[in-house]
Amino acid sequence: MDRSGKKEGLLEKTAEVFDLPGDVVAGLPRIELTGSRELRMENHKGILSYGDDEIHISGGKLVVKVRGAGLELKSMNASQLLITGAIRAVELE
Repeated sequence: MDRSGKKEGLLEKTAEVFDLPGDVVAGLPRIELTGSRELRMENHKGILSYGDDEIHISGGKLVVKVRGAGLELKSMNASQLLITGAIRAVELE
């Protein structure tokens, strides 16, 4: 039995019941897009691939694909990252 899946489900339900942000309670990724020039992501799990027209980021259960032109990873630490450039699409898989 996979206990990690049960724990994650319980945390998500707790967040829902108490009307708390899921990213805070369950460590879910939080994405903030400012116009089409800046993407900030908290609770990431690392960069999967990097290029000036596409960056793939692990969000745990999902992969965030940022597409555009002149993309640059401006800053990154263990909990958040900042991507700048001409962002044309953000895809969740």
